[in-house]
Amino acid sequence: MGSITATFHSDKDLTLVKATGKMTADDFHDYMVKYYAGKTTLLILWDLTKAGLSGLTTDEVRKIAQSTRKISDVRKGGKTALVFDKTLEYGMGRMFEAYSDIADMPFEFRAFKSIDDAKEWLGV
Repeated sequence: MGSITATFHSDKDLTLVKATGKMTADDFHDYMVKYYAGKTTLLILWDLTKAGLSGLTTDEVRKIAQSTRKISDVRKGGKTALVFDKTLEYGMGRMFEAYSDIADMPFEFRAFKSIDDAKEWLGV
């Protein structure tokens, strides 16, 4: 089981989320439900460079995107950047990006291999 922590930067309307350890679909689902029930920001940067995603199945990635879509209207027009430093995890991020498009998310998702590139895309 992995862990997820968040830091809010209200001045930038940004949430920095850091995931560490071997992540499960439940880890992501539980965090998203908690996040969307509380304070949200238009911009989110997920640092997944210390997270292991190898235990996630393709179907679980799709379900995470679908369940996020159901609760995410409060971030309409926002952006979410996912940052990975390993090839397998980056591929999972690209898959999540595709599933998010299919789910018609009200905000943009993009996977990156560096935090600097993600910050540039987010404009922070």
